[in-house]
Amino acid sequence: MKAWAYKDFKIGELFSAQTGDTDLQQKDINGKGTYFINSGVEGQGIKGKTDRKAKIFGSNTITIDFWGNAYYRDFEYKMATHNHVFSLTGDVIKNRIVGLYIVTTMSYMKKLFSYNNMGTWSKIKEQYIHLPVTQTGKIDFAFMQSRIREMEESRIREMEAYLKVAGFDNCELTEEEKKAVENIKQGKVTFKTFYITDDKKNKRSNSVFNVKNSHNILQSSIVAGSGTTPYVTAGDGNNSIYAYISFDKNQIEEGNAIMIGGKTMVITYQAKDFFSNDSHNLVLYAKDENLKKELIQLFMVASLNKSLKPIYSWGDSISKAKIIKDKFNLPVTSTGSIDYKFMETYIRAIEKLTIQRVLDWRAKEIATTNTVVDDSKNVTPLQARSNSKQYELYENNTPKMVAEDIIIPGSLEVRLRNTKKEELLAGNLDLILMYAIGPSARHKTESACRIALGIKEENLSIEAVKAFESVHYIMFHYWKNCDATPFELTAPVRLVNKQDIPEGFLIRQEKDAKQYLLIEYNSELPFELGEYDILKVQRKGSSRYLPFVCNIENIK
Repeated sequence: MKAWAYKDFKIGELFSAQTGDTDLQQKDINGKGTYFINSGVEGQGIKGKTDRKAKIFGSNTITIDFWGNAYYRDFEYKMATHNHVFSLTGDVIKNRIVGLYIVTTMSYMKKLFSYNNMGTWSKIKEQYIHLPVTQTGKIDFAFMQSRIREMEESRIREMEAYLKVAGFDNCELTEEEKKAVENIKQGKVTFKTFYITDDKKNKRSNSVFNVKNSHNILQSSIVAGSGTTPYVTAGDGNNSIYAYISFDKNQIEEGNAIMIGGKTMVITYQAKDFFSNDSHNLVLYAKDENLKKELIQLFMVASLNKSLKPIYSWGDSISKAKIIKDKFNLPVTSTGSIDYKFMETYIRAIEKLTIQRVLDWRAKEIATTNTVVDDSKNVTPLQARSNSKQYELYENNTPKMVAEDIIIPGSLEVRLRNTKKEELLAGNLDLILMYAIGPSARHKTESACRIALGIKEENLSIEAVKAFESVHYIMFHYWKNCDATPFELTAPVRLVNKQDIPEGFLIRQEKDAKQYLLIEYNSELPFELGEYDILKVQRKGSSRYLPFVCNIENIK
């Protein structure tokens, strides 16, 4: 689906703005009542819940702050008078999907406003947003919904790939896991109190953790996206990871640790080495090797939250000196020793229950998405849709003669950095198919030499087809440079329906596939690619498990 045209609309003509009426503060956050919206990007500005009396703003609205951060809200919320946030309402916000589309059109304002040029309503209302319109000049809400649904469909595929790799295809609880959940609910688990850290002054060393203050790396000093190391803040949401960066390795914190936000009391488990934004943050390292397993660390995060959250607040924040006196609870066996097995079993059960809720949500989303994304089972010969451009949100007919980052979402995503679209359409690119695959399945796939790789899209854009035709190499890997093996293709890539797959091809990604890419290579002749670093193109989260196409130069 393509927009007929685009038109600029002044924000002040589409929306009206309101502000909060109460001086809400951090101390008012008590986990009860209505969400409290603050300025900033951490947790999308959601500070927590408060039942303090204040004006309540309705759902299906948009908030935007002094820094230009805009978010769609599908829930009721409160705002303080001093946090510089506006609640926008208007008939243009038809529903959640339209709201999500609109806030993307406002994203440019994050670069427009700053501390020295704050986005007051008098300034914001004079700005314009770029919206699709129909032939009659009216806002094209149908296109907005179709575009967002396509993007959500892409995210659902990423989640499916992650669940498969993570081993969550079957979320049924074992009898042991069921018993662990029930015992917690019924209060049948015995807990014991432990000191969190040692007290060196009083020569007490019977604690669970060693503790240290983290380094202090200001946000103004980092470049988001410059590396692969997490930059962790004290903010809630996304496991407190603000960005992935490259920085002075002398200031890195060792992973497999628990971090406590010194001012916010946000407690997270950090599996990998990371950078920290504030020296007020505390990093806890388990002393007992048996406690260093990820599931057990997650259990201890929950226990620390329960013990410490009621004690500390913004005005009375935690510190390395204060935590010496603090204790928390861990389950113990009948002999009084820490019950490591129970903690692992219980957290594994909680993971399964949580994933099952996600799977239920996914099923609902797929059912809804199918009304927008064609899931017809009648596969027609592959043809590019000349009127389809899936890789950019704002479409126009102006030739783009400069290099850009081209992203074509789909079950086989195309990610081309610093690439001219004209070169893509002319077939002048040298592309590589990056295939992440676990060790157990890799040998069979890699040695097959002929693969039919399933694609879930029935209709592909011209750009996607050109990208697939430009694939000259395939690399099997599992996000380790030492294990990555590239091969040069021995035949051009072809796109066929399932019934046209020649005999001898190994079918991969068959579920929900509408058509297949035929890929041929000689597994006994690895291609000498020179020095490369595949981590340069690694995405975060579950999407790193999906195959994708990129430029050879992107990994050199």
